[in-house]
Amino acid sequence: MNKFSSRTIIGMLIGWFIIFEGLVAFSIADGAVVEGIGGIRASTFQLAAVQLIALGIFISIMWMFKPSSPEGNKTVLAKVFSVLTYAAMVIVSVEGLVIVYIGGPVFVEGIGGITNELIVLSGAQLFVLGILSLRSWWLRDTKPMNWIVDGLGSIVAALLVMEGLTVMGIAEMTNIEGIGYIKAYTFFDAGLQLFIIGAMMFVLWTLVRESRAEGLMAKVLSRRNTLIIMLVLGGIVALEGVIAASWAGAIDITDGRFFPKEYVVAGCAQLFLLGLLSPLLWRIRHKEMGFDFTPNFITPIILSILAFEGVFAIGLSSKTNIGGIGTILDSTFMIAGEQLLVLALIGLMAWMLKDQLHGVWTKRIMSAVPIVCLIIIALEGLAASLMAANIYIYDIEQGLSEKYVLLGGAQMVILSAIALFCWVRSDGVPFKFKMTGTAGAMFVMLILPFVLVL
Repeated sequence: MNKFSSRTIIGMLIGWFIIFEGLVAFSIADGAVVEGIGGIRASTFQLAAVQLIALGIFISIMWMFKPSSPEGNKTVLAKVFSVLTYAAMVIVSVEGLVIVYIGGPVFVEGIGGITNELIVLSGAQLFVLGILSLRSWWLRDTKPMNWIVDGLGSIVAALLVMEGLTVMGIAEMTNIEGIGYIKAYTFFDAGLQLFIIGAMMFVLWTLVRESRAEGLMAKVLSRRNTLIIMLVLGGIVALEGVIAASWAGAIDITDGRFFPKEYVVAGCAQLFLLGLLSPLLWRIRHKEMGFDFTPNFITPIILSILAFEGVFAIGLSSKTNIGGIGTILDSTFMIAGEQLLVLALIGLMAWMLKDQLHGVWTKRIMSAVPIVCLIIIALEGLAASLMAANIYIYDIEQGLSEKYVLLGGAQMVILSAIALFCWVRSDGVPFKFKMTGTAGAMFVMLILPFVLVL
């Protein structure tokens, strides 16, 4: 195995990031005061920062000098250093958990206050860096079939873990506009289940790439079973994201902190996106890198982004004033987001089922569905760009200028055209559909410049 594999590069990048965080902590060590703990001597803060820097340096060095073959790990010295590397990564993870648990607002002389959310988030991401390092080191001699999908899949699962930890760390009595007060333990439970789901996904991404686990649990961790598990876990997260976005309002936390509705909706929509991406990436994890992989990767990613935009529009749906047209009801706004979400999900479903169902006509239908959905989305983007005007959304009490509406429609057209070009070049799409999809993509891209200048 090549000494500088994708895992080595990722492992070294994580080590460098840990070093960077240690340097940042060292630079603000003077005069830090943690609420609930009190003043911390500069030497104590500096010592904590130095040990974080040392851990990052050690992890990076071990990745640089790791043996280039599995046989090299069998020597006594290699085993000792491997155990020390595991220990260093575990320490980083534990320190992240400690920061999440005791995190409170920090005041730094010359900088000002650092909110509790940022402190908890820093601890959660430190924990995630630790577990990603552990996974990479554990699988350092197992070559991934597709390093892009393998890396993205584990990162998506790790992000869910991080977000779950963050919610647990900042759980307090909260008032959500339109819903009312939610107790702290309810928020904590929501974060805990998100943490558990993310951890289960992360374990799956780790076990199926580890040769011993594959041989030991081949029946339990078969492709079919693991895909079903990932569909269920990702579906739960995605459904929670849609429901939360639909109900989301401005959040007012009892200690005086406030988050406007658009930020809350964006957070819920990205939660939906992470849940949606998990089974999609799992579906293509066995496809090797190459020309045939590109359309199978880009098409579902773009459809997921379009679905994310649909959820975001649903969350922001409100009575809206459009310049030159007048006021539209919140139900009209919501229908626009819902149909974008439905079209993207139908396209993704056809992508998932195309190679699973048998029969000539079934395959033709599954090949045609994404083309139809993407062409409809592209035409809607052209319509949005053509009718672009200044808008004002009453719920968030903010307006968007015409140019942003224009860009929003244009990106829908461009994304749909790219997805069409990729989809018709995937395996199993009939020649007539290839020509139709290519013609549709070229048509909307040729029309777009004229729409933008009108």
